[in-house]
Amino acid sequence: MGKKIYFLSPSNAEPTGGIKQIYRQVTILRRVGFESYLLIKKKDKSKNKWYHAENVVYNYHIFKRILGSISKNNITFYNRIKSFVASRNDEIIGRDSIVVLPEIYGSNMHKALPENPYVIFNQNCYYTFQHYSANFPEENPYTNSRCLGVIVASDDAHSYLSYTFPDLKIFQITLGIDDNFFFPGQFKKKKIAYMPRKLEEDSVQVINILKARKNLKSWEFFPIDNLSEREVASHMKESVFFLSFNHREGFGLPPVEAMACGCFVIGYAGQAGKEYFHEEFSAVIPDGDIITFVKTIEAYALQFEENEAEILQKGKKASNFVLEKYSMLNEELSTKKAWQSIITQLD
Repeated sequence: MGKKIYFLSPSNAEPTGGIKQIYRQVTILRRVGFESYLLIKKKDKSKNKWYHAENVVYNYHIFKRILGSISKNNITFYNRIKSFVASRNDEIIGRDSIVVLPEIYGSNMHKALPENPYVIFNQNCYYTFQHYSANFPEENPYTNSRCLGVIVASDDAHSYLSYTFPDLKIFQITLGIDDNFFFPGQFKKKKIAYMPRKLEEDSVQVINILKARKNLKSWEFFPIDNLSEREVASHMKESVFFLSFNHREGFGLPPVEAMACGCFVIGYAGQAGKEYFHEEFSAVIPDGDIITFVKTIEAYALQFEENEAEILQKGKKASNFVLEKYSMLNEELSTKKAWQSIITQLD
């Protein structure tokens, strides 16, 4: 469909979190007919193993400019050689190509390619002003005339950005849950899963209070960490409960994935989670209310021991809800629609 689209992305050894979602966008757009590429800093065999080579291009200098590390007054001979070697594989970005910038690169990210139209893929609205000072610059990525709009993935992010930038074009997509991995398992264990890296100071308190009180001695507390997507799904399928430590999320995928696996989710909504934390199949805890968090876990664990079928039925309701609303098809359709609207601005 005409113009090339380049999604700038950090390079990670594994496709996790926001990077996985950026790459998903590239994959979807290529599938529906857009010429789309993941644009990363440089080739790195230790980090680039999971990318499909035909979907990926490199440009060392763009990332150096975005990260603010090029300075004409401080370029040593060593840095010149290093830059030359690293940039041998640089993709030439045409002026009419569209660049997609993640929200995390700060107030000057749009200056790295000063002639190109661009879109901001804002996965977490609460990171919008990362790397800003309190002195808001009039010249910024969101109000620049080259900005074609912002893509978001939740109602909360849409509200945040439309209030902050009333004239901004905002395109909302639906993130999809891969039901090849995330679906209800046949058997549930007395197992409570959580992700320890999410608000670790809170998860440590909650888990230790539960252990100290000894009311759930027959339950396993399982930390999901450093696992593949398939392994994550496997443990969620076995778990009755998943503890959400969402914190000011742009969407917050882990609780939704857990719901898809039939878990009853207890925890923080993290703002964006308000759209999928429904009281008929989950329990929202006020942010930071540790004791209420613990009391709620104990109450529902006791309820499970007294009436297992009731809690399992809630998990099935959760799974049905998220697999219908956050389907891979809805992700593809909403992404295609958003980009058709974006491209139309340039016709």
